Amino acid sequence: MKARVVILGLLCCAGAGLSARAQEDYLTDGEISAVRDTQEPDKRMILWMDFAARRIETIKQAVATFKPESGRAIQKSLSEYIHIMESLESTIDDARERRVPLSKGLKDVETRGSLHLNYLKTLNSESIPGWKDFEYTLEEAMDMTKDELAEVAKGNYPELNDRKAPSDLPARPPAAASGSRPPSKSESAPQQGPQEERPPRKSQRGQ
Repeated sequence: MKARVVILGLLCCAGAGLSARAQEDYLTDGEISAVRDTQEPDKRMILWMDFAARRIETIKQAVATFKPESGRAIQKSLSEYIHIMESLESTIDDARERRVPLSKGLKDVETRGSLHLNYLKTLNSESIPGWKDFEYTLEEAMDMTKDELAEVAKGNYPELNDRKAPSDLPARPPAAASGSRPPSKSESAPQQGPQEERPPRKSQRGQ
């Protein structure tokens, strides 16, 4: 148990994309190894969503028992889900800071995150046994999922969305009227007055 916590702390310090509460025990040994072996942010985002999906599946199994004592098990899985989503957020922030492009990861979060949110909404009912045990944790899990969906909707580089086109460019000259043609050389050349008569050349005087 202690070894797992130490590994999580080292991963966090090394910029592994874990949340600030990485010392808490919310990953299995296999998940810790998978995070350590997955360095690309795009792939790590998909990995976090895999972990989140496992927690959702565990919650579904607990709800299916329809036992009041399952509320605490649901609360624990929801808490782990929240930590995983925080780690996902850290991975996204780190990738954007390092200008690492994200494509498949953003799409995966958008797709599976929406499914997770829809399911979590169905848990917000007093008719579910043990609901009082996980009521507030469920609310936090839904808010966290909404935040991540809003974040991935901004795309790879959100700062580019705030840029505006320059408004101080010089105005373009007015376009020529339709059907007009440019003046010909003869039309554009300045008109000269009547030419003055000159005396005949010497060679022409004897003629």
